[in-house]
Amino acid sequence: MKHSSSLLAVLALALGSAPLVAGPLDGKKDPPKQEKKKDPPKPAEKKPVEPGAKVIAIGSEIDGATSLVDSTGKAHTLKQYRGRIVVLECWSTTSAKSPQAMRLSKIAQDYAGKNVTVLAIDPVPGESTDAKGVQDILKKSGASFPVLLDEGGILAERLGASALDQVFVLDAKGIVRYTGAIDDDPKGEKADKAEVFLLAALNALVEGKEVASPTTPPNGGTLRLPKRKPAASSGGRH
Repeated sequence: MKHSSSLLAVLALALGSAPLVAGPLDGKKDPPKQEKKKDPPKPAEKKPVEPGAKVIAIGSEIDGATSLVDSTGKAHTLKQYRGRIVVLECWSTTSAKSPQAMRLSKIAQDYAGKNVTVLAIDPVPGESTDAKGVQDILKKSGASFPVLLDEGGILAERLGASALDQVFVLDAKGIVRYTGAIDDDPKGEKADKAEVFLLAALNALVEGKEVASPTTPPNGGTLRLPKRKPAASSGGRH
């Protein structure tokens, strides 16, 4: 009995010092406390996208993947001309016999052995985008360079072309180094006294120098590119 009384005293002392834990009488656990909802992050401010592609400026490279088909059906990709100086001229059947176009044809022949290639691009809709029509005009004009059919004037627009006979000169890396007129004699009245801007640009590049005057005002006929409808919205779908 003495030992039993001692044991009961120890148990009473232990129970008296233990903290009392409150709990539900039905045996169910308390629901977890709900954390305070945080405000969702604000979406980043969207900048409007400007319509149309940015015009390729002097000192910028043209994408080498750019490819057009000429009037004979042959494909020309700009990448295949890397390593050569390239002259791109805005051409049409109406300007095929212009004094400037005739001068360009001679330049194409004279510089063929100087790592220079001349290519015409035809962005004018109608007859000139028909391959047979272009071939007929080329034979009559005696042009010595291929004409690439720029359907819809996409490349011309990308180059920022505004006039017929306007030229764009790319260096061996495909970078635009000159844009403007072929010469200062659009009517062919100055003969040998004409200042040929294109020759100055080509000579500088052939010699590995910077073009002194990288731009001149184009002086050919006004280039009217076809109007294209804006692309329809995809409604967020890809």
